[in-house]
Amino acid sequence: MSAQRVPGSMVPPAHTAPQPLRERTRGTAAPEAARRLRCTRYDQMAKAASAGLMAHPHVESAIVEISGDDADLVFHLNCTIKADSDPSDLMETVSKGVISNIERMLGTEFSSRRLHFNRSLYSAA
Repeated sequence: MSAQRVPGSMVPPAHTAPQPLRERTRGTAAPEAARRLRCTRYDQMAKAASAGLMAHPHVESAIVEISGDDADLVFHLNCTIKADSDPSDLMETVSKGVISNIERMLGTEFSSRRLHFNRSLYSAA
């Protein structure tokens, strides 16, 4: 017995995608690619900032994240400073150096800066 076509069938041939699916994906491919590129760029900047802060003599650990979109960009920092260090120099480095340099490279200002500084419980022995 051979396959026969059912009259009035709405099933598209197997080798083509339904028209509505093609129309939906065509218009969103470029914005989605731009968003992914922007997120990758934010991640790279955040990793570079974390690595730079880790080189500071008063820093025990630093995690930087950048989130949001261009209109509502947020800078997150969770930093642990060494127990016996003065944090004022580091705070100035972050606010006047790290953040302003990232803003300049991204071409936009952060709408919010969430900075969390913790003091290490362990002193250098």
